[in-house]
Amino acid sequence: MLRFVKYIAFVLSVLVVLVSCEADKVNTSPDIKLSFSADTISFDTIFTAKGSTTKKLKIYNRCKNKVVVSSILVNGNQYELNLDGRKGRNFQNVTINANDSMVAYVQVYIDPNDDKQPFLVEGSLDFMTNGNAQQVHLSAYGRNAKRFRNHTFNSDTVITSYLPILVFDTLVVAEGKTLTVTDGATLYFHDKALLKVDGTLVMSGALGKEVTMRGDRSDFMNTNPPLNYDNASSQWGGIWLTSTSRNNELNYANVRNATFGIVLDSLQTAEKALLIKNSKVFNSSGNLIWTKGTKADISIENSLIYDAGGYLLSVNGGNINVTHCTFSNSYSYTWGSRTCPSVMISSVLDSVSVPVNANFYNTIIYGGYTDEIVFSRKEGEEAQCVYQFKNCLVKESAGKVDDKFIDCKINESPLFVHEGWSEDVKSANPHKYDFHLQDGSPAIGAADPQISKSFPVDLDGVNRLSREVTDIGCYTK
Repeated sequence: MLRFVKYIAFVLSVLVVLVSCEADKVNTSPDIKLSFSADTISFDTIFTAKGSTTKKLKIYNRCKNKVVVSSILVNGNQYELNLDGRKGRNFQNVTINANDSMVAYVQVYIDPNDDKQPFLVEGSLDFMTNGNAQQVHLSAYGRNAKRFRNHTFNSDTVITSYLPILVFDTLVVAEGKTLTVTDGATLYFHDKALLKVDGTLVMSGALGKEVTMRGDRSDFMNTNPPLNYDNASSQWGGIWLTSTSRNNELNYANVRNATFGIVLDSLQTAEKALLIKNSKVFNSSGNLIWTKGTKADISIENSLIYDAGGYLLSVNGGNINVTHCTFSNSYSYTWGSRTCPSVMISSVLDSVSVPVNANFYNTIIYGGYTDEIVFSRKEGEEAQCVYQFKNCLVKESAGKVDDKFIDCKINESPLFVHEGWSEDVKSANPHKYDFHLQDGSPAIGAADPQISKSFPVDLDGVNRLSREVTDIGCYTK
């Protein structure tokens, strides 16, 4: 028995040696081909003179022997390869072990030109193995942009759509000065960059030519399904309206994927502080819109406000009127989910009383919480917190609804279109939404038509007065 065991051990050792020898051989056959994790590496729009994010390519040797890749060449001056920690554009005699792989990282750097429109920059990775040529295609769209670093607008300034704006840190509008951003213009903010307004901000867009403020990344995260960074929160700071700011207006604006959205900080002005109309504000990791200790007037009209890790709207002081808006919160990411209801109405900030007068008309407030509206006030100072909900659809338990809720739909689903999508559609793109109303929605025909007369056109530009009855929310059925 012992002799038999020794024999088996001897045979196994010989086999290991033979296999090891086979793996150490270099295959020189011209029929050998490498395999790749992708046949094309594509980059979304890259701003000129700014390095791209890194794309990964896996290179496989499926053979039982070693393979020596005689050359790996980068074809295209704007592209660069990182292979085993070495950057370059020309690599020689690269060995890949038997049944093994190696990882290459590709970046693109695009030089400016005189074209104001995006332009295509193509290239390739060219592989030569035993005289056998193979290629992986490279493509990227480049775009020129105007850049701001630590910049302050000390005079009235107009930004048009001629070139996108790339902001790297804090962009400031000086006190008493106005920054006007016209229709179709886009401001791209780098990580942690923000817009600080000591003066006045006017975002003057148009239907189909909205003014946009967003993060500067357009590539995809390594998630399943892949998530575009433009759909992720916390890509930039947000808009900070300071105590000296006044007469701000967002019309046909799109403000998205920030950290704190829009903050109105201690505004004491008797003039109107902020008007948001015909706009979309969405997807922040903190509060989306926050009136913080302000005494000023704020209006939100005919707008879509959705998805925040904090409150969609936190009213801590001020006079605020919200009309024909849709609020909805389904915020959820692998790195965090929502932490509070959709709307907070509070006459207390840091233990100090801050008078609030909040009025909601023809508005939807909805989400996954049992109560999507929360109130906070000091005992004995109830008069400091004045509010009213008229002809609204709100997600709120009946026991928390008082006589300030007039002709409202309580604790009913608005039946948004995205609620009717199949689970396959939702899982394939969990951050895709459609807040139009399905047939049978309790919001249809339940608005106050007298209030609607002041807002005859919905967020799509559709006449909401074409019927005798009007619908709650920013969209009409």
